[in-house]
Amino acid sequence: MVRRESFINKIRERRYAYKTKQKRTTLWRRKGTTDYISVPLADLIEDQFVLSSLRQAGVSDEEIRAFLQSAKS
Repeated sequence: MVRRESFINKIRERRYAYKTKQKRTTLWRRKGTTDYISVPLADLIEDQFVLSSLRQAGVSDEEIRAFLQSAKS
């Protein structure tokens, strides 16, 4: 599992910005596009969610693996 703050820092690198808070998630949207990611409010986020969300954001598989390794250590 990955800490929420680490995941948010990673999507900020991809130009996603906080948009709004919902009941169980926060909505992050990429500037200048309609791309968005709903980030759970939980402190720890499942690896599979992180993997699929970062892939959707255009992060390479190699960079995702490196991020997951560094986020867990």
